[in-house]
Order: sequence, then structure tokens, then C-alpha cells
Amino acid sequence: MRVIFIHGFGENESIFSKVAPFIPGEHTFLNVWELLGDKPLPGMNVLAFAQNVVEKYQITQHDVIIGHSMGGWIAWHIKHFAGSPIVQIASWTDRDRPIKPLKNVNIIYWLVRNGLFFNGFMKRLFTAKGYKGKPSKQIYEEIFDAMIAGNKGNIINQLRLILTPVSERVAVQPDLRIHARADLVVRPPREPYEEVIGDHFTLYTYPDAVYKPIITFLDQITQNNQIKK
Repeated sequence: MRVIFIHGFGENESIFSKVAPFIPGEHTFLNVWELLGDKPLPGMNVLAFAQNVVEKYQITQHDVIIGHSMGGWIAWHIKHFAGSPIVQIASWTDRDRPIKPLKNVNIIYWLVRNGLFFNGFMKRLFTAKGYKGKPSKQIYEEIFDAMIAGNKGNIINQLRLILTPVSERVAVQPDLRIHARADLVVRPPREPYEEVIGDHFTLYTYPDAVYKPIITFLDQITQNNQIKK
């Protein structure tokens, strides 16, 4: 069984470093930074990106996709094309679940492009407001630092995956949703989900709370496949 991991906005594969060792299967880690590149992609949206990923990695219904945050959003659209079972961690399928600092996306892009959003002042402000004294503070600061240092065109390309609407309806559903009520980045799903402690970065701060339901889910897939044989 191939298990494909997709990280969230501004993250990299290290976000899965605490859970991946416990998850069986052949592991493939997608790097969204590399896949999007630094060249501006004004026409990019998550559906087009997902289709490109399915073709590049030859994803089928026999693969399992595990996505954190934006990665779970991408995974949902991958399932639309490939029918793969997916696990969403701290992610969403309803567009109003991510907590946006501003409604106007063009202003968001302008602030990012000019270094007025991801900078030291905003890092200290958001850290003090939501992560002070929490075990997730370190990982949050590391991700924020990556966005401060990262190519602004690439960051905007990632934001397009989150913010650009798509015209095609996605009718499939995630197979497993894992979420913490105290998540400060994405509101909890309206649909049933596996509730865990912690916040947006539970997979890093309380990994056992995340990998245990995933292992149970993968065991069910294996058992179902054996029955079909």
C-alpha cells in the first residue's frame, strides 16, 4: 500500500515526522513548494493542481492520501480524480472553515508580495495571541519563519490553492477527518470527525492522538481488500 503525505501551507514533510514512522506502507512525501515553483501562476487553483499531482504520481484508488491542513484540502480534490481513500488532519471541505485574516484575496496577495504579512512583527503578534505557552509554539514559529524567508511568488501560489474558487463540484467525501476543537487556523468540520486534543499542530505535539485512528483506518482498508480477494 502506498501512502502519500501532503503537507500544509508553508510547511514541509517534517510536519509528519512524529506520525509517519508509525504508519505502515510505502511512504511518498509531496513537496508543494517544489511542485508549484516560484513563477507566478495566476490561473492555478486546487482542482488543477490536484489533477497535475494525480498524473505526475500516477495516483489510483489503491493509494491512500494523508493531508494536513491545505494538504488535506488538496487530498480531497485528488480523491475527486483518482478515488483514493483520504485522511484529512486539521483540514476542510467547506470553504468557510479556514480562518482568513481578510476577506479580500487581492489585498492578502498584495500584503504577502510586499512583505507586510509574513514578517517578524506579525510572527510575534500571532504567536503571542494564539500560541504563547503552547507546545505547538515552536512548530508554528518555524513555519512562520519559512514563509518569511520563502519566495513570495511561491507563497502566493500556495494561497491560490486555498483561496481561488473552482467551478467543478467535488462530490466525494473524506474517509477520515481528524480535528482539534482548539484549532486556531481551521474551524472544526460540520461533518463527523475524530476529535483530538491540541490545536492545528496536534500531529506534531500529540502524535499518538493522530496516528492511532489512522492505523485503525488503514487496518480496515487492508481487511476489506482481503475480503474482496
